[in-house]
Amino acid sequence: MKQLTIFRILTFILLPIAAMFGFMDLLFLFSALVNPALLLMVFVLAAFVIYTFSSLKFLTRSIDVEQPCKASLRDWIRVNAFVSLFMGIMFFLNAVSIIFMGDVSLRQFVNQFRESQPNIPAILTTDLFITIMKAVAYFMLFVGVVLVSHIMLNFKIMKQYGYLFGASRTE
Repeated sequence: MKQLTIFRILTFILLPIAAMFGFMDLLFLFSALVNPALLLMVFVLAAFVIYTFSSLKFLTRSIDVEQPCKASLRDWIRVNAFVSLFMGIMFFLNAVSIIFMGDVSLRQFVNQFRESQPNIPAILTTDLFITIMKAVAYFMLFVGVVLVSHIMLNFKIMKQYGYLFGASRTE
């Protein structure tokens, strides 16, 4: 029961993040039509959004009311969970590398970036850029930890409530 409460809390934490990423994904989709290299990012963000809302559907329409759901919902959750797990681990690793990067190295990295991009507004100083990078890194760390935890709990809960998946195959 405690796992279900934690799962519920993590699901509702992920919902606004998934909604925000879903909106960003639509914008990236239009960009990806011109630049196909962005299609991988569009795919990963879409998988995260689908995973989050599929998990919500499983929680609210199946677990809460003890109603069976289609076996395809389990497949949607699983497939998108693996892609989301990849995204969560990448968020975590990138965030940790930025957070634990020394100030000198980070400043050097930002200065090299600013030199390579001459059109950056003067208002975006090196210190401001570093502050923004660290804030984004902490957000990515939070999202990565919550997402990976949610996925691990979701797999346990799906196994526990496997009888709700209609006429599904046994494992």
